Amino acid sequence: MPAMLQPHIEHGTAGQQPALRLLSRNGLLAMGDGLAVRAGWARQDRSVSWLLSARPSAVPSARRMTAVRLTSWGLCEHAENADQLVGALVADALRHATAKIRLSLWVEDDLLRCEIEDDRATIAFTASCRKTADGGHNPVLARLACCWGVAGKVVWFELVTGERACQHA
Repeated sequence: MPAMLQPHIEHGTAGQQPALRLLSRNGLLAMGDGLAVRAGWARQDRSVSWLLSARPSAVPSARRMTAVRLTSWGLCEHAENADQLVGALVADALRHATAKIRLSLWVEDDLLRCEIEDDRATIAFTASCRKTADGGHNPVLARLACCWGVAGKVVWFELVTGERACQHA
């Protein structure tokens, strides 16, 4: 059996049975996307969208897929900021979503744009984007993103890449 299809077995202490942990749908999605990038099938695409299950595994899977995709696009220097932003916003979407969360990334005109949409029934201003008591916005968004906003059930942010990054700083 290929290694990627084998279940992950955690070894316990003496006298305990090893725990069998199967990959979640989100974990399989992240693994499949990583394989597609490594095989060269997805490197030319400058946009991508994933539909994640609204489960706790969505956060690490979204972060992993974002890092792999940014690396394949030659945007390694933006991976850490995008990782923090995607993790925070997907975690927030989990509080509202019932079944699915859509994560979309694309690069165009020296901007990396990310959108996170949940499947809640009503449009609401998300917790990550609420104003804080001191009148400021979420410190992660305000500190790391060049711009961000909410449009209906979509929370988005942009990071400046390429030559514009020097002008923005």
